[in-house]
Amino acid sequence: MTTFRSILAPSIGAILFFATPAIAAIQLEPGNWQDTETGIEDGKAVPPQVTTDCMSPEEAADPVKVLTAMKDQAGQCQKLDIKENGNTITFVMQCGDPKHMSFDIEATYRFINAKHYSGTLKSTVILAGKKTSADKKVDSIWVGACK
Repeated sequence: MTTFRSILAPSIGAILFFATPAIAAIQLEPGNWQDTETGIEDGKAVPPQVTTDCMSPEEAADPVKVLTAMKDQAGQCQKLDIKENGNTITFVMQCGDPKHMSFDIEATYRFINAKHYSGTLKSTVILAGKKTSADKKVDSIWVGACK
């Protein structure tokens, strides 16, 4: 998915797929998830991007593991802040050195139920002196069992 399933995929939203569960223990349904991402890149509207990815039962039962692992490995990050408030997760991450490669990410995700979540993501990435920015919305729904 371009929103959570892999760290720093072409869309920075990938970082947040497995957001921290709230005290009530947010759990997601394992299976195929369809993610629809809309928004702006470098000040220009981009066409919606729809992706599908399989979430394992282990990932669905404990989605906090991905962010926890990131927090433990965030050696070059000046800031990595994850906050929970009910069914809403906020995430702020600032990593790297602007002279080489850096990224700043701010995201908020709301878990509607075990088969639906949505969120917003703002990111700035500097790579080899070139700055790119994105302001995205994502809507993710469970679509069935993995094949």
